[in-house]
Amino acid sequence: MKNFDQMTIIMVSYNSSEKIMRILNNINKKFKVIVIENSQDKKLKKKILKLRPNTKVYLPKKNKGFGAGLNYGIKRSKTKFILYLDIDIKINNNDIEKLYKNSVKLKNFGVVTVKLKKQSYDNLIIEKKINTNMSVVSFNTGCVMFFNREVFKSVGLFDERFFLYFEETDFYERCKKNKKKIYLYEDFTVHHEGRSSINDKLKIKYDVLRNWHYCWSKYNFYLKHFGLFQAFSKTFPNFRKSVLGMMIYLIKFDFHNLKLSAAEFRGLMNAYLGKKSNYRI
Repeated sequence: MKNFDQMTIIMVSYNSSEKIMRILNNINKKFKVIVIENSQDKKLKKKILKLRPNTKVYLPKKNKGFGAGLNYGIKRSKTKFILYLDIDIKINNNDIEKLYKNSVKLKNFGVVTVKLKKQSYDNLIIEKKINTNMSVVSFNTGCVMFFNREVFKSVGLFDERFFLYFEETDFYERCKKNKKKIYLYEDFTVHHEGRSSINDKLKIKYDVLRNWHYCWSKYNFYLKHFGLFQAFSKTFPNFRKSVLGMMIYLIKFDFHNLKLSAAEFRGLMNAYLGKKSNYRI
């Protein structure tokens, strides 16, 4: 394990104690791990430290979202390399070791990601690296991301204006502008649970939160990188869908889906009016 002294694993959690404990149980205790628990759950912190005394657990005073949580952890890490893991993935120690050993051989990379189950990469691969298990891609979902800490800082930390969604998309776009490649490591595939990582009692609230922020973040991502016209043209279908959805679900007395459509509408209207990302559970 001495070969991995220069890597810190970082995870960001919010009210997902079962998921965070499961993935921590599956990771070798000799790996350096930092957990950012955005819910300020002191009981969970004690539980983690009892399981892994060498793990660092931080409870930020305010939940500023995934990107801010990852930034918080990276600022407190001291190793050359960072491995970010979503808490709702299935990954083993052998996979982590292979990813590390192959990624450190790369020079001047922006980020290394891994294959996700059921995701097609046919339209995402830009370049196949001959005689290697790596490809250069235009995008990949950021549930597993391997960084060189200094390169990460040179590209810029995650934009904390994005509370949820498009954080990694924004980072990837900045990687491209700084001529840092986004790699796909193809030797194993991880299963990503997504929405199911949230505790059951929060899922309805999370669905509303998700719809609000997806629309807000989508508009502001395109505004930031491609300008006002692209931002409006890319989000107008979402606007139209949300308005029609509110009308249809109101007539049907389907108040659950009415809330979801209204969340999309409110997220877009806040974005169009230039307001900050402000909706929270």
